[in-house]
This record gives sequence, structure tokens and C-alpha cells, in this order.
Amino acid sequence: MPQKKPGRAIAPAKSDTNLAKPAQRFAIGDTEIRPLQLYRNPERHPRAAGPWSDEPDKLAWVDAETGLSCIILRQASGVLGGYVAVPVGHPLWGFAYDAIPADLDLSAHRGLDYSESCREYERESIAICHVSERRRSGRAHPSGRVRDNSDDTWWFGFGCDRAGDLVPHGYKPPLHREEGEVYRSIDYVFEETRSLARSLKAIEDQAGSASGVPLALRAPDSKPHKA
Repeated sequence: MPQKKPGRAIAPAKSDTNLAKPAQRFAIGDTEIRPLQLYRNPERHPRAAGPWSDEPDKLAWVDAETGLSCIILRQASGVLGGYVAVPVGHPLWGFAYDAIPADLDLSAHRGLDYSESCREYERESIAICHVSERRRSGRAHPSGRVRDNSDDTWWFGFGCDRAGDLVPHGYKPPLHREEGEVYRSIDYVFEETRSLARSLKAIEDQAGSASGVPLALRAPDSKPHKA
């Protein structure tokens, strides 16, 4: 029988979270993860009551199956987005999301809309960046982050603000329900992010095999496309 999920109440404190007592485990979807970051961002969190009320606004973890860094981050509009990092050497490292070969069938939610290197100058609570970067020694950023030139991860992601998605800021029930719009919860975004991580890892594994390298990524004169 599934265990009851722990509460997600959030209060000020700490460096990798602003929870007073950060949880060692976080119940999400059909599993639990060990959060590396857990933040509430008041300027982004919807003020109206809704299914988002007990959700954090940033959750970072390492996917247990693929070993890839993952982040769920709330956007300024109040919707959540999911992001996965690939290392240098991955066949899609440096690719713009809209330059990825269609035959790879790489998608999440309703398609990728983000591809970028680590946003190392953003404040920690909203940065799409490798979590361990801040913990290493190096040159301090104006934002308080620590520069680490070895962190060359490339991030792919998606936002849940497409047609049919409910955008919390400006939410006016019951109009949205009548129009069939659906809020994409943190559990939903977690599953989509985890699926994206698996797809990215599968592409890397195929490229590492002698016969499984996708033709579109095999051209000797091909170069990464920057976002």
C-alpha cells in the first residue's frame, strides 16, 4: 500500500533550500527522491489557492536510473518546467532544441522549448545549473555562486504553458475549467522530466555502440548548434 506523501510546507532558511527543515527524501510521482535543492520563490508562486499551493518552486535532483541532473522550476507565469542536463560528449551537447533531428523523437510534454548552458550567474533559487557547481572551490560570482569551468553541462527543457495548459497567474475559475485547461502538477512534470532523462540517456548509449549511432549525428563535419 503506498505511503502517504509528506507535507510540503515551506519556510525560510539554509543554502540549498529555504525550508526550515529540509527533507532528506521528497515524495513525488510514484516514488521518492533525495532533493539536492528545494526552494519556494514567493515572486513566482501563485497567490491564488489551487493545486500548486503545497508545491515547491524549484526541485533539483539526480535521476537514479540515468545519473543525469534534473530540475523542476516554476516560471514567472506560475507554470512549472522540467530540465535535464547532458555532459560534454553527449551526441546532443550544444544543440539548440529546435535543431535536434526529428527522427530522434525527443520530446517531453508537448515538445522541448529550452536549450542552454548553465545559467551560472542566476541566483540559486531560480538557476538552471548543475547543483554541485556552487559547492566547489573557484571564483565567486556577483550572485554568490562559485564559477567552476569544469561544469560544461548543456540543459534541455520544456515549459507547461502550451495550448490546453492552465497558467496559474491570471487564473479565473471556473472559466479555465470550462475551456478544458489543465494545470500540470509537479508530479506530472516530474514524470515528463524523468522520461526526458531516459530518452537523452538512450541516445547517448546508442551513439556509443558501433551500429546504433543515429545517422543525423554521425556526419564528420557536423558541429553543435548553440541556442
